[in-house]
Amino acid sequence: MGLIDSPRLSPQDKRAWANLERYDTAFAKRADWPAKEARAHRVINEFAGAGVCYASTSWGKDSTCVAHLVATSGVVLPLVYVRMRIWESPECLLVRDAFLERYGHLVDYHEYFVDGGLRWWDNADIDRLQRKGSHVGSQFAEAERHHGSRHITGIRAEESRMRRIVVGQWGEAGPNACRPIARWTAIDVYAYLHRHDLPIHPAYAMSYGGKLDRRWLRVSPIGGISNAHKQRADWEAHYYPDIVRHTPDEIGGAR
Repeated sequence: MGLIDSPRLSPQDKRAWANLERYDTAFAKRADWPAKEARAHRVINEFAGAGVCYASTSWGKDSTCVAHLVATSGVVLPLVYVRMRIWESPECLLVRDAFLERYGHLVDYHEYFVDGGLRWWDNADIDRLQRKGSHVGSQFAEAERHHGSRHITGIRAEESRMRRIVVGQWGEAGPNACRPIARWTAIDVYAYLHRHDLPIHPAYAMSYGGKLDRRWLRVSPIGGISNAHKQRADWEAHYYPDIVRHTPDEIGGAR
């Protein structure tokens, strides 16, 4: 499977990705992978054994990795995707379909919808919008009503200072949250996806022909306020011009 193709990818993007796949191939052959995967499976099983829980996914690289670890852990758990009406990254559904075709029988899959709220192009004052918040309430409120609050996620310490603090305090699992790849690097994640031939969202190859580091690209709903000031807005306008600054009706209404 690997990288899912998209007409949004330029020939330069595809060449840059092909070069990176050589590294994924090499890292996927490391001798420590069986032990690394066994540890993640053990963390998942111990957390699931302590009470009702679910795994969340966005169909980004980290959560697809965790979805596969959950599916191959030997315990069948709810796998939850919270979809954002209208603004979800359209290729997420391609990743979802490819994954579920192979592993859907190993998870209890559920989807829930939330509204998108303000987009970054609604107002130039991004700082004010960030303080206000794009929408009210937890995105996982409905999922938690059905499956409880204990959850398994793809959070990794490498991604931010706050996440390093959380992992430093709780490790891979605390009372209410399990992070089986908490200490993995993005290099580990891409190698794991390659090792198991898992579907990869094309956003990670949308790099202006290799100018952006794929480790820091994100699969997020289009137009989200968070990080819009960190060149995310320019990136979205370049790769998703059919969505950016369009009305819901123009991009297909309330999907």
